[in-house]
Amino acid sequence: MKFVSLVTVFVCVAGAGLADTVQIDLSGLVNSDLTTYSGGSNYPQHGGLITVDGIPFELATIGPRQDTAVIQTSDAQDFSIPADTFGVTSADLLVNSAYGSCGSDVGEIDFVGSSETFVYKLTEGVNIRDHFDGEFCNLPGKIAGILSLGGGADRLDLDSIELPPSFADQTLDSIDFKGFGQGELGEPFLAAATMITPADPDPATVPEPAELGVVSLAVAAMVLSRRRL
Repeated sequence: MKFVSLVTVFVCVAGAGLADTVQIDLSGLVNSDLTTYSGGSNYPQHGGLITVDGIPFELATIGPRQDTAVIQTSDAQDFSIPADTFGVTSADLLVNSAYGSCGSDVGEIDFVGSSETFVYKLTEGVNIRDHFDGEFCNLPGKIAGILSLGGGADRLDLDSIELPPSFADQTLDSIDFKGFGQGELGEPFLAAATMITPADPDPATVPEPAELGVVSLAVAAMVLSRRRL
C-alpha cells in the first residue's frame, strides 16, 4: 500500500502545470483612470501584478502618476486588442461595468482567430455587473472569481471564457472588446486579460529533481516490501 500511495503522488506531480498563462498588454489602449471611479481608492493605485482565483493578471496604468487604468466603453465603441497567441483554450478576463441594469445586453467580446471568430455576449447580471456595490446591478451571475476590495464595496470580476476546441489549432489574432453605448444600462470596462494555452505536451519526459526524489522513495519502498516477503 505504501508503494501505491507514493506512485499516486508522483502522477499528481508529473501532471501538474498542464497549462501556461499569457498576459495580454493593455497599456496602449487603456483610456480611463480606475482610481477615480466610485470607491476608486480601494483599487490597486499604480497597476502591477495581481492574482484572482489563482490566475495572474497585469493591471495597466495611465497618466503621469501611473494610476491604474482600464479600457472603458461609453458610446458604441470597439477596441481591438492584439493577442497573437497560438493554441488558446480559454481566456480569463477582469470585466465589470460602470452602472448597469440587470438583464441588459451591454456589449460583447469577439475572439478573432486566424480561421474563425467566437462571440461572447455581455449581459448585466449574467456575466457582468457594476464594479461598485451600490444601486446598480450587483448580481454575480456566472462569474468565476472575484477580487473583492474595500470590504466588498468594490470589485473586479473574473470571467473565465472557454473557447471552441478549434482554437487550439490556430492563432488568436485579437480580442475585440465592444460596448453598445447603453449609458446607465451598463458601460463595460476591461481591466486585464490573461490567455490560457496548453503547456509543453511532454513535461514529464525529463523528470524534475523533486519528481526524481519521489520516484526514488517509491523504488525504495518496493525493495523493502520485497525483502519482507
